[in-house]
Amino acid sequence: MGDVHGCRDVLVELLRDAGLVDRDERWQGGDARLWLVGDLTDRGPDGIGAIDLVRRLQDESGGAVGCLLGNHEVLLLSVARFAGEQTSIAGESFHELWRRNGGVESDLRALTPDHLAWITELPPLAREGETLLIHADTTAYLDLGTSIDAVRRSTRTVLAQGSAEDVDDLLGAVSDRMRLDDPEAVRSLLDAYGGSRVVHGHTPIAAVLGVDPRDVTEPLSYCGGLVTNVDHCLFAGGRGFVARLERGERGPGLEARPSLRSS
Repeated sequence: MGDVHGCRDVLVELLRDAGLVDRDERWQGGDARLWLVGDLTDRGPDGIGAIDLVRRLQDESGGAVGCLLGNHEVLLLSVARFAGEQTSIAGESFHELWRRNGGVESDLRALTPDHLAWITELPPLAREGETLLIHADTTAYLDLGTSIDAVRRSTRTVLAQGSAEDVDDLLGAVSDRMRLDDPEAVRSLLDAYGGSRVVHGHTPIAAVLGVDPRDVTEPLSYCGGLVTNVDHCLFAGGRGFVARLERGERGPGLEARPSLRSS
């Protein structure tokens, strides 16, 4: 599932259309595994509602629902910890940077210590079979650690107790984009973290293709099939989809389950 960006109710519809939740928004995915690639918050109306929904589905599914750390989760945490402090962008505080990138004040007001603790534990990347799941289309993860566990440990430390400068550096890494059009760059990720292909969000498919988000109904495969982008740009009106990946599948190709919502 691509970036949700506060579109909590659209997320429910997409999961319901895919048969993963019922009419009461309860998990009914059976033995399916669901991964969200991060950026649950900002830009849309209810980022905290999206977080609460995903947390509940994680509990109901017995851990079958996973969520990656997106740059907007790091942004939200940075505002909670260092709101008025200076970022690496001259003249801009963490709060100003967050607002400029779609920060929603109601999310900040609803943010609790439990939400922050949950964000701190989110993995920046994960393996599911032969698929390496990452949020941002960048090789900057290699600067955070040379294994999935090492990246998770270093990121958790920064989010929990790092300085403003540490968090700013992390934010820069997970906000980088459009670095995976080179097969050698992709292989550097796969060599370090395993898998035979990369799936990511972060960069809207509509922006890459120069089309209306409403016209995006399936993932975008590129770099010879080594990489698949699933960012359906919900916050700008994208209809969305859930990309279905068969267990054990190798190489390119994701089947989209598009939304049944009217355009």
